[in-house]
Amino acid sequence: MEWFTLFRVGLPTHLSLAEARRCRTVCSFWRRLSLAGRDACDELRDGLPGGLSQPIMEALWAEDLGEAHRGQAWKELLLGGITLQQRAGTPQDDYAKLCDQTSSFDSAIRRDVHRTLPQEELFRERQGKGQLALFRLLRALAIRLEDVGYCQSLNFIVATLIGVFPDDEAVVFNCSLALLLRHSLVDLYRPNFPKLGVIIWQFDRIVEGFLPKVHNALAIHGVNSEYYAIQWFLSLYASDLPQKVVRRIWDRFLVAGWRIIVQVGLALLYDIQDELAHIDTCVALSFLKKFAQTRTYEPEQLLRTASSFKVSHRLLSALEAAYNWEEDAQLTVVKDLNTKQVHWAVQAIPRAPPTPVPNTGEEPAVPIPRAFCRGAKCWLQAMPSFHVF
Repeated sequence: MEWFTLFRVGLPTHLSLAEARRCRTVCSFWRRLSLAGRDACDELRDGLPGGLSQPIMEALWAEDLGEAHRGQAWKELLLGGITLQQRAGTPQDDYAKLCDQTSSFDSAIRRDVHRTLPQEELFRERQGKGQLALFRLLRALAIRLEDVGYCQSLNFIVATLIGVFPDDEAVVFNCSLALLLRHSLVDLYRPNFPKLGVIIWQFDRIVEGFLPKVHNALAIHGVNSEYYAIQWFLSLYASDLPQKVVRRIWDRFLVAGWRIIVQVGLALLYDIQDELAHIDTCVALSFLKKFAQTRTYEPEQLLRTASSFKVSHRLLSALEAAYNWEEDAQLTVVKDLNTKQVHWAVQAIPRAPPTPVPNTGEEPAVPIPRAFCRGAKCWLQAMPSFHVF
């Protein structure tokens, strides 16, 4: 009975991560105790990489653990249970060797380092500790991930990890690799960004289903999410939101995956839906690019709003499959007012008819340029190169 009481009041949350994990291996009784209270956080998945205990997972989800505990938890989440291969004399050499090699991306990296998180004290000084570490880490990643090299927005990903592990570049390097590979983020940065096109289309359908008012306003202004959300997704919001907000988003992302990124995007749009419907297109285009950077967000309130949108991995998988349909696809979302449950369906709909030929004397409609074409493997001919910022 005494052990039951101790576990119920949160004993594992006062242990180190390694000690909390060992609690689950002592005996089946302790394992059951360590899993008690699951209903307190029913949004979380059952297990974590590396076998983190449920109390630690719930703590990371529920509140800001502070820098010391966050670093320990992120390290376990990213590196627990995996081994990163190392082979001397190859792109899989250790970090100390890779960061001293010359990369063909050095000049591009050097340009971006000086404009990465300048508001953060760690990166404010030109050629200071933070900037030098960021350059070395991005160079090493470009060599290690030779099929990707360097892509803008990776600077924000790595800079965020430096902020959590400011005194250990090797840990930042390993965590960066694990983040990109374990969560399949590396597919976002491959040449021609094929995965990014799927995610953009997917998010448009989700906005249409969950925020029809926003979707209608965007349609009137003639834009979709590739206009305003690419930098959100490629940098996991680190390019637009303050680091204290980004770290809380990442706390949940590392626990629950991509659906957190989608939910936060919906929360940001929900906050502006009334304004968006009442501004003209010229103002809207500028507004959409900058609003997330200029507003103040309280991390926990933003996450509460985000969690109100019941986006599941099953929904995301259904939309990803629909991306390859010959027909167009539409997400329908319905909330049962009695049970408060959300029901959704992805349905095929006829493709929109082509733009009609204008009558004599009429101005032809100007097609909206798109960076991505659904189902196509190439970019628009009018866009030979792509820059995130």
